[in-house]
Amino acid sequence: MNIAVIGLQFGDEGKGKIVDYLAEDFDIIARYSGGSNAGHSVLHNGKKFKLHLIPSGVLRGKIGVLGNGMAIDFSVLDEEFSSLKEEGIEPRIKISSRAHVVTSFHKIMDEREDEIIGIGTTRRGIGPTYETKVKRVGIRVGDVFDDNVMLKRLKLATKLWGIYYEKEVEKEARAIKEQVRKFKEFIVDTEIWLNEAIRAGKNVLFEGSQAALLDVDFGTYPFVTSSNTISGGMLSGLGVPPRVIDKIVGVMKPYMTRVGAGPFPTEIFGDIAKELRDKGNEYGATTGRPRRIGWLDLPLLRYAALVGGVDEIALTKVDILEGMKKIPVAFEYDCNGKRKYPPLHIENCKPIYNELDGWESIEDDNLWNYVRMIEKEAGAKVRIVSYGASREDTKLIG
Repeated sequence: MNIAVIGLQFGDEGKGKIVDYLAEDFDIIARYSGGSNAGHSVLHNGKKFKLHLIPSGVLRGKIGVLGNGMAIDFSVLDEEFSSLKEEGIEPRIKISSRAHVVTSFHKIMDEREDEIIGIGTTRRGIGPTYETKVKRVGIRVGDVFDDNVMLKRLKLATKLWGIYYEKEVEKEARAIKEQVRKFKEFIVDTEIWLNEAIRAGKNVLFEGSQAALLDVDFGTYPFVTSSNTISGGMLSGLGVPPRVIDKIVGVMKPYMTRVGAGPFPTEIFGDIAKELRDKGNEYGATTGRPRRIGWLDLPLLRYAALVGGVDEIALTKVDILEGMKKIPVAFEYDCNGKRKYPPLHIENCKPIYNELDGWESIEDDNLWNYVRMIEKEAGAKVRIVSYGASREDTKLIG
């Protein structure tokens, strides 16, 4: 069986833990989008690991695929790879020859563009890397070993940005080549390798980055990431056909968070927000920025489950809301009339709340009433409930 795992909110739903929890039954963990702008925190053998590029399944000894849909910063990959080896973990990875390479120029442009646009990116160079990709002046991993191609593309990209300096371009080309050379043995045509593995009967867990509400097409544009993060993104991001997906699991929290700018209808402030932020350790794994906090938004959840084609749900961090007497949930929007799904522009929509009874523990009936409510509204069964950081703090249902 091949399963895709995607986020159903604005990211930070706990996908890393869920992928790690499920990985035991899979041979390959394949990631299809994003770059070092995404981060997964996973507890393994009592130690917390923060992974940005390498799929979290490698902690269980699985093969991790960095697909063609990714934007790879090899300096970050080198740090991550080395840190795992220092902990006695030998990462088994395959890197797509068609993935695009993040350069120092991309990071410069990310910072400049974000100062103008004000989206609040991680400034890791991911957006500009996708820009050069669609402008057809990007550098793919497999291009790095052709000096003429790499220099030509770097010159074109920097000229388009107006930051062209020949000596700096040549210096950057040498640095990139040196970084990528360290990983040459892992570089393959992953679309061929992965399809052949599936045909040979290997089980694949497809790992998404960010979340559905940050998808470049279906998220809260323009406050989105630069790739397709819904389950459909894995098709182009890995070069596999739709028929290989047997199940899609959506990951969500019983409340919501968001990092950076953008509309957030159910956002809350003050002491309650601070309490939930601190209790849930809601600080970015990539940036360390405090996350914005909000109540569960069912119009957005219904939409994310719809466009993501979700079959099952993994509900994480239910322990964070323990002890609350009442929990507000936005069931509809008031946007000059009630709406079940969000409109194109949600900035002026007012959430319509119902209050549900809170719970004291994983055994509390009120928690399972909340679970059944989510199942009804999202149209998908909740199969996994997580109530802590470790693998053991996880309940599989059915």
